[in-house]
Amino acid sequence: MNAHLGDLLRDLRHGARLLRRAPGFALAAAACLGIGIGLATAMFTQFQASIFKSTPGVAVPDALVSFQAPVSYPDFEECRDHSGQFTAAAAFLAPVPFVLSVQGQSERIWGHIVTPDYFRVLGVTAVAGRLFGPGETAPGSTAAVISHRLWKTRFGGRADLVGRTLRVNGQAVTIVGVAARDFVGATPLLAAADLWIPTSAPARVAPELAGDVLRDPHLKIFQLVGRLRPGVATTEAETALDALARRLERTRGDADRDRGGRRVTLLPGGRVFPVRDQDLPAIVAFPAVLTGLVLLVACMNVATMLVARGAARRREVAIRLALGAGRARLVRQLLTESALLALLGGGAGLLFVVGYHRVMETFLAILPAQMQYTWNVDWRVWAATGAFAGACALVFGLAPALQAARAEIAPALKVDAPPRLRAARWFSLRHGLVVLQVAGSLALLLLTTFALLGFQRTKAIKLGFEPGNLFLLSLDPVRDGYTPQQAADFFARLPERLRRLPGVRAAALAQSSPFGLDAGEAMMATKSDLVSGPQLVQSLRTERVGAGFFETLGVPRLAGRTFREADERENVPVVVVNQTLAEETWPGRSGVGETLELDGVRHEVIGVVGDIGTGFSLGRRLRCAYLPDVPGGYAAPSAQGVTLVVRSERGAEIPLLVRRDVGAMLANLTVFNTTSMTEQVERMASVFRIATAIYGGIGLFGLVLAAVGLAGVTAYTVARRTHEIGIRRALGAQSWDVLRLVMQEGAVLVVVGTGLGLAGAMVAVRVMSTVLSAMEEIMRTSTHDPLVLIGAPALLAGVALLACYLPARRSLRINPVEALRAE
Repeated sequence: MNAHLGDLLRDLRHGARLLRRAPGFALAAAACLGIGIGLATAMFTQFQASIFKSTPGVAVPDALVSFQAPVSYPDFEECRDHSGQFTAAAAFLAPVPFVLSVQGQSERIWGHIVTPDYFRVLGVTAVAGRLFGPGETAPGSTAAVISHRLWKTRFGGRADLVGRTLRVNGQAVTIVGVAARDFVGATPLLAAADLWIPTSAPARVAPELAGDVLRDPHLKIFQLVGRLRPGVATTEAETALDALARRLERTRGDADRDRGGRRVTLLPGGRVFPVRDQDLPAIVAFPAVLTGLVLLVACMNVATMLVARGAARRREVAIRLALGAGRARLVRQLLTESALLALLGGGAGLLFVVGYHRVMETFLAILPAQMQYTWNVDWRVWAATGAFAGACALVFGLAPALQAARAEIAPALKVDAPPRLRAARWFSLRHGLVVLQVAGSLALLLLTTFALLGFQRTKAIKLGFEPGNLFLLSLDPVRDGYTPQQAADFFARLPERLRRLPGVRAAALAQSSPFGLDAGEAMMATKSDLVSGPQLVQSLRTERVGAGFFETLGVPRLAGRTFREADERENVPVVVVNQTLAEETWPGRSGVGETLELDGVRHEVIGVVGDIGTGFSLGRRLRCAYLPDVPGGYAAPSAQGVTLVVRSERGAEIPLLVRRDVGAMLANLTVFNTTSMTEQVERMASVFRIATAIYGGIGLFGLVLAAVGLAGVTAYTVARRTHEIGIRRALGAQSWDVLRLVMQEGAVLVVVGTGLGLAGAMVAVRVMSTVLSAMEEIMRTSTHDPLVLIGAPALLAGVALLACYLPARRSLRINPVEALRAE
């Protein structure tokens, strides 16, 4: 044991001395490996912090399952009580905004409305007080539980907070407990919570519970999470629950009871982002392929450098073998030197991860406030970096070490003896590494270019309106303590009052923000053909907007009319559709006068408007149906509140004017999420800029690596063939002959690698598109773009040949006399 340890220490010292003598080689290798290892580590830690991370604060998370689609409250009760698959199940509504008022200061926070057994099902404990129990099953409960982080940040961790009364949405509630330290809800990545209210709470505390929310079997808004019985497999439970859902549809006489497809899909309920194991390839495919290519190119580059370095050290290796060193011992020493390089690369990789983390913080800043996505540079990052560095050391170090250990002793010991040129020179390890490097670099360049063009075309989608001098403000009177009737009266007067303000050209209301992500989707049937009957259309975006909405935005009216105030007051079943929906549903007709059936209600199409762009539609034109905003919608507005859209004159201080006027109408009303449309579009565009920077950087890195590797190989070739070139020059060879002799080797390698890389990239795109529809949407045009298919290989070939040309020029300066004298 001591002998092996001593050998290892000697190998480490020897390797360190060699790297100190060749700082350029060490820095180049560390830089290549640092970017490859750093990118792989960053991707790994991101996935570890999201799709592979268990929900903090939850007991036995692997036993939890959740429904992929929301369910109605009566459906939840049926699944809980009669399915026989759960030991316990809970339902929750998320995300839900609450206005928390403490000592006259109001704060908008996010929370969940949960069934009383929610914490028991998840296995969450309390750090202070208690959690919900039998006392919260009776209607009218005003109990509440807060998160540990809210307890610490807002209340300083005061022990006397439990039992105190606070005001939530203008109503008095009693804090009965504080949840476990790290627990912020069942789905923290999508909807983190700082406050939990039971489903037995009155509607004045939780407006989402107004009306028949808990009795309507068609209102599917609750998430279901359950703990499976011991011995029950997920597939078995999924089949039983699917059969129960079909039985309930037949019992209730649902209109779509005979449709095909699965009704219930179960997801892992104990992960921060619930995704099935079989769906993981669709999520990790593209980043994993890119990261793997970067790591492969980096390893191939370093391996090529080590092969060239090994050839230069052939006499050293031969002397060691002649003195009795075993080939296995020699391989171990060379692998130790590779491990030192990998260690340097791992250190550079950690620096890369820190920089990448800061770039990602810019992206995380634009996520909705209710989403919690955090990953830190902790021990997992160190462990991942070490694992990737160790793997890289084997990948790039083993083959060069084995080749160096096979050196022939007698020829290598001759002073200045040129290396033997084998007949099968084209099939050497060095050439194989170069071909793989070029192929990987081209595949990387093509994939990143495909993605970049897709993102650029997505970003360039037309908004459908002019964003200049357009402002968005959010209002939520019900959660500020006002009654639904007061809110309805307020919104009925607000637009007309604002239109009279100086500097205001137009104003309108909407239940969701234009160019936002909070609009809903529905399924609808269109009665467009009396002979064939109704036609089912899916992926329909529905929004509720007020009178003057399209005029305020500046969206063109293509046919019919838009909404009037009478449509809102009378609650008539009318609808305005966008151009895409009209063209795809009623080709050749305007669509005005046709009928849409939404949620079982027939609506008459009164108008057609131009398409309005959406934030992340990936370039697709979405079908959109707009319904009139009715007073009943103000009783339980969307999570983002009611959006006020104001078109102003240039230079008008709209936020200040609106706040002052709103305060005159309702004194305690809060105006939040104030922004201009230009800023909102810019935030959306920043996502694509970040993606462009990341993917562009990856592609550029692959291009540079290929150029560096080929330049190194060509320089090594020139050094090896100095004697041959001297003879040719002495016999009358011209400069062009010598240049062609040196470059033809690199050119052939580039051509072979380019062909393999092009084929590999197209295969990768096809495979990823089959498992990830978003990837197909992004790349559906760029993969057939001749500029990319011809330009990317041409660019790589041009850079590679230039990299070959620069060291090849040195061969022209070889003095024949000096070259022959060296022999």
